[in-house]
Amino acid sequence: MTQKNKNIILIVSLILIACIAYRYSVAKTIAIVGEVKKLEHKKKVYQSAPAQLATLINKEKKLNEILKKNNVEGNSVQNNLLKTLNKLSEDIGFMIIAFEEPHSFTDKTTQKITTTYNFNIQGDYKSFIKVLHALEQKYSYGNVIHVNFEKKKNFRTRKQFLQCQVLLQRLN
Repeated sequence: MTQKNKNIILIVSLILIACIAYRYSVAKTIAIVGEVKKLEHKKKVYQSAPAQLATLINKEKKLNEILKKNNVEGNSVQNNLLKTLNKLSEDIGFMIIAFEEPHSFTDKTTQKITTTYNFNIQGDYKSFIKVLHALEQKYSYGNVIHVNFEKKKNFRTRKQFLQCQVLLQRLN
């Protein structure tokens, strides 16, 4: 065997040993390093969970304070609106004539739900203005989109009275 053949066999054997070493050790090491990185990321996520939970609890408290500030309690806006109207009717002095079921509309492009509440009240003009102002500004139930004042007459008593139909719109 000549020196040239020995060198060729040495080079081929070194390449073969490098391939075998890569297959059995280096490839497994690279795979384990990738897995360790994934596990470290999961560890960071799990370690940050209590901090995220504390942040969410603080956010919930702030939102509950805002809801209390705006006098909105519970989940049903319709029930809260009716309670508010009853309370205002006792304070201001008007009567709730009708409170109809809300109408909901879903916009297909934005997927936002618009709910419209329709109710009729009876009383004097000043009480109507106070109620409408309170509903829009103080209680944050939505926007008054339509108000229809109608002067009616009771033919039995021959007295006239004022009724007001209100459409209150809320975007959900």
